[in-house]
Amino acid sequence: MSHIQAIIDCDVHNTYRSQVELYPYLQEPWLSRLKEKGFGYSLDTFHSSVQAKRLDAKPENGPAGSDYGLLKTQLLDKLSIDYAILTGEGISGVSYMPDVEYPTALASAYNQWMVEEWLSKDERLLGSLHLAIQNPEAAAAEIYRWGTHPKVVQVSIPTATPLPLAHPFYRPILRAASEMDLVVALHFRQPGLSAPSITPVGMPFNYLDFHTLVSLPYMSQLVMLVSSGIFEELPNLKILMMEGGFIWVIHLLWRFDKDYRALHRLAPALSKFPSEYIHQHFKFGIQPIYEPREASMFQQVIEAGELQKSLVFGSDYPHWDADEPDFIRRFLPKEWESAVFYDNAASWFKYFKPAV
Repeated sequence: MSHIQAIIDCDVHNTYRSQVELYPYLQEPWLSRLKEKGFGYSLDTFHSSVQAKRLDAKPENGPAGSDYGLLKTQLLDKLSIDYAILTGEGISGVSYMPDVEYPTALASAYNQWMVEEWLSKDERLLGSLHLAIQNPEAAAAEIYRWGTHPKVVQVSIPTATPLPLAHPFYRPILRAASEMDLVVALHFRQPGLSAPSITPVGMPFNYLDFHTLVSLPYMSQLVMLVSSGIFEELPNLKILMMEGGFIWVIHLLWRFDKDYRALHRLAPALSKFPSEYIHQHFKFGIQPIYEPREASMFQQVIEAGELQKSLVFGSDYPHWDADEPDFIRRFLPKEWESAVFYDNAASWFKYFKPAV
């Protein structure tokens, strides 16, 4: 494969070989609890008829994504990835735990493990913090703790949340991320028994339904974040929506602006049209990419919503529906490649900004 331009991969799922790797980063009583009971949140509810992870990405010991050597060979080196943002695996469920202190301790342990055991291995690796969002003050403290680390560039939050992210309950988290110039990345997670449904009509019946309907909570979060006026309060707040699709954004851009013209008194904090906030404060992962019959159809839709500057590349390595750069290129005009593979992300993440 020819390396045409630099690539930032915004969605790489690393993980630990086993929970034992987190032991050195936990204190009592949480260490004993992890040893005796494990994480404690319910397992995924849906079964996929295809393997959830690439079989060739699984090392001899541990799950796929737990071996730096394989990740380096299969992703960074083979695909000429210049920078990879680690989004984690097996930890995001802490936000769905009914406890407060224990999941906070688990998230903190994971973050320190990620910084010490992964970010130090390769200059190309950048990191995402995981938080227990049911404890907003502690989550904000975790952001302030790591926010000055040069290679920690974003915060990862499950897309489906018990309350809308725009709710004042979560304001400490969003304020801390904004102040520390960390992107807030929303990423779906298969819901366990304690997680909120991703649809307004209840839990999907199976993995096919779930995977097809996964965009629904992204739409809800986007609309309520914008209408709440939070971007007037936190003008540096940046939201990245990974693995949730983006064609739906175009429908929302048009409908949201139309309704705002008539109902603007219900969103008094806004000083401009919703579409302007969306273009300024949101970016969207291009994976898993839509596959129309003809690439020209794909391009026409993106141009209709003016999303060329809002899309970022994420491989989703090592998942079954991961997309490699050459596959994405089939659907992009040549003049969009630099924006999607590098520029759009580089303009957002603090790591790539010039030193002041």
